[in-house]
Amino acid sequence: MNAKKLRFTLLGMIGLAVVLFFVICVVGLSKLSAQSQKMVAFKLKSQALDYQLISLGQAKKQVEQYSYIKNVAAEVIPNDKDQAQAVLEINQIAQQSGIAIGSISFPASTLGVGADAAKASTSKLISQAQPVPGIKGLYSVQLIIAPLSGSNVPAAQQVTYPKLLDFLNRIEDNQRTAQITQVVVEPLGGTGGSAASAITFSLTINIFIKP
Repeated sequence: MNAKKLRFTLLGMIGLAVVLFFVICVVGLSKLSAQSQKMVAFKLKSQALDYQLISLGQAKKQVEQYSYIKNVAAEVIPNDKDQAQAVLEINQIAQQSGIAIGSISFPASTLGVGADAAKASTSKLISQAQPVPGIKGLYSVQLIIAPLSGSNVPAAQQVTYPKLLDFLNRIEDNQRTAQITQVVVEPLGGTGGSAASAITFSLTINIFIKP
């Protein structure tokens, strides 16, 4: 082999080596890119799982933190419809406010009346009570309160605006009579002393029960 053939042979080998180098580089970079994309996907999936675990842990803590609410609601809301107890509590609140109660009216009971009786027996609904929208198992009973009024009522038990406001605040703070739906106030128009500022009212409230 002469020098010219040797030179061409070496140039050919060098060219082949360069081509192989570029082919290996392209294939290697392609594989690296694919592996990199897989790593990114795995990393994103891992981050998503970590976020879900954190969210689950926070939700579990919130469930544990607020699990007592159900028990509190069961303790705070009366589970009966004891009209005598409700009347007693309202009278006690009125006495604390310096007001004499004249009447407390409940709605007419539908228990035992035709189809309503069958409905009550099958669904175990409570007579006089209405389901509270949006709160399963909670019922309300409406009643109307009116004070004693007139010349026969002692001055110490005459209703005035400060007494009425105090009475309303006490009614709202009571666990059984927590919702006032309507207040109608009328001046009595007396003359002289406390009679001049005396008023009368009609108060509609809801008492709540959770059987």
